[in-house]
Amino acid sequence: MGKTRIAMISLLAVVALVAGGATVAVAAARGDDVALSGTELEQASAAALEHTGEGEVTDTEAGDEDEGGFYEVEVTLADGRQVEVQLDQDFKVVGEELDDDSDEDDGDEQDEQNEQDEQVTGPRADAAGAAALEAAGGGTVIGVEAADEGESGYEVDVQLEDGSFVEVELDADLTVLSTEKDD
Repeated sequence: MGKTRIAMISLLAVVALVAGGATVAVAAARGDDVALSGTELEQASAAALEHTGEGEVTDTEAGDEDEGGFYEVEVTLADGRQVEVQLDQDFKVVGEELDDDSDEDDGDEQDEQNEQDEQVTGPRADAAGAAALEAAGGGTVIGVEAADEGESGYEVDVQLEDGSFVEVELDADLTVLSTEKDD
């Protein structure tokens, strides 16, 4: 009777585990937001942090296919901004959205300034910074921003060894568009 009871308890545990996974899958399929756990949480977090290059995972969910991905991982960057990284079912990045916590009442001029100053982080910033340093002939990357609204690419601020500043504009393929001394 002991072995039968252990087998029955084991079978019930497996059924409960499968039912729990099925609940997450059904909720995700219906579009309900479900917090990630276990290996899904680990894989999604690792993929998002690799994409952003820094930060701390502060929220995760499955079932947000309307937002562009099967999984969504919110990463809080060192400067306090939050990036929502969308992943497909294979934990590949399919999109990202920078949450700008600026006040909605800032006015059009402030909104335009916020869009122009969108900081780029992670591997994209590293690649743009390397291209800018090569164009400037060395120095230190001070910041990497997305190009102004309506344009694709990057604006990289570099401080040269003599203390002066250079702004290097790059297209999306990291081709140098211009190099300009910045006061």
